Amino acid sequence: MRKLLIFGSLVLGIGSCSEEKSVEKASGFEAELEWVDSVVVDSFYDLTLAAVDAEDGRMIFKDRSLSHIYLTDPAGMILDTLQLKGEAPDQVAFPVELVFDEGNLIIKDMEAGMPLNFFTKDFKKMKKSPPLALGLSFLEINPFWVSFSPIQSEGKKLIVGMEGNGVDPELMTESWKKAEFYSQAKAGFIYDPESDSLWRFNSFPENWEFRKNGEWKGQVFPFVQALEKRGLIGILPRIGNQFFLYQWENQKLKLVGETFLSHPDRNEGLEFDPKEDYFLYPSFTDLKSGGNFFLIQFHTEIPKSARDEFKARNPNYMNDQEFNEVFKKYWKDKFILVNHLGESFALKELPVEGKVHFVDKNDVVYIKPKSEVEMDYNVFYRYKIKDKS
Repeated sequence: MRKLLIFGSLVLGIGSCSEEKSVEKASGFEAELEWVDSVVVDSFYDLTLAAVDAEDGRMIFKDRSLSHIYLTDPAGMILDTLQLKGEAPDQVAFPVELVFDEGNLIIKDMEAGMPLNFFTKDFKKMKKSPPLALGLSFLEINPFWVSFSPIQSEGKKLIVGMEGNGVDPELMTESWKKAEFYSQAKAGFIYDPESDSLWRFNSFPENWEFRKNGEWKGQVFPFVQALEKRGLIGILPRIGNQFFLYQWENQKLKLVGETFLSHPDRNEGLEFDPKEDYFLYPSFTDLKSGGNFFLIQFHTEIPKSARDEFKARNPNYMNDQEFNEVFKKYWKDKFILVNHLGESFALKELPVEGKVHFVDKNDVVYIKPKSEVEMDYNVFYRYKIKDKS
């Protein structure tokens, strides 16, 4: 049976000699974002920032239906409308996830095996990776997510990422809804475009507390991203309070750091029950990578008492307008930054109310402010992460 999910700090030693890795708590320092400038895209469509070219600042914006995909200059002026969606030789059936890489473009097709498609600077398709998916039993679509990123490792350019359908389909059956799943499920991947080699790895870290303690928390696949030039892979389990840093050496993941994540607005003591409503727990909901920083996102939980009150009155409480107002009151996106040294900093609030769309290789965060004004529909504010290391 398919599951379709659509969703509209610390000192950390990074070393290569010792096998034992220390886990330390957050320093308590807050992250800071400094205003840079703004970008305006002249379009009446509600656009998401999909990719930023580190070489020349070009950007790609997309609408929710993927019918309008725009290439812009660094200021947001539209240079071209890209015909990337379709069945033609230089198109992809469902181009949700896009990444610029040294001027070229990589697109993950969310259909037909979910391969990576490699395009030239002129958007001509060069090649396609082997299928990342082994079946189709688990599908998540989020316009703000990217499940893969380039990484430099041992002098080579590789692609690292996570694909839940890369797990052996047998493990996605009811009989495998148990803790042993976490030691068998290989949802992570490394792809070498030069040799066309694909390696799969287990993205549930051995030290993740629920794998270690044999507790079932559902098919909650971790987020996987990389700091390309640093050669660091970040793995973020959605449940718990841990973040892991790895390097790729000799075709294996090597753990180089682990930290306990903390934020003043996150209830770290709550227990996650996979049989309960997902919004009762402050899950981690995204991992983005820049040049020197990872940006970790989570949402604050809805109090169980508030949910229970509505549930007692109306079994169909999820469609109750009053409950939707409660949801808006409590459900908030919050953020934690972790740098390449493993130092972690809580971001108390965004500098402007809105949605984080992107973090570029210069550690600039792109925020689309919340606005009801049509003229401000596609304004994006840029803020630089202030490096405290």
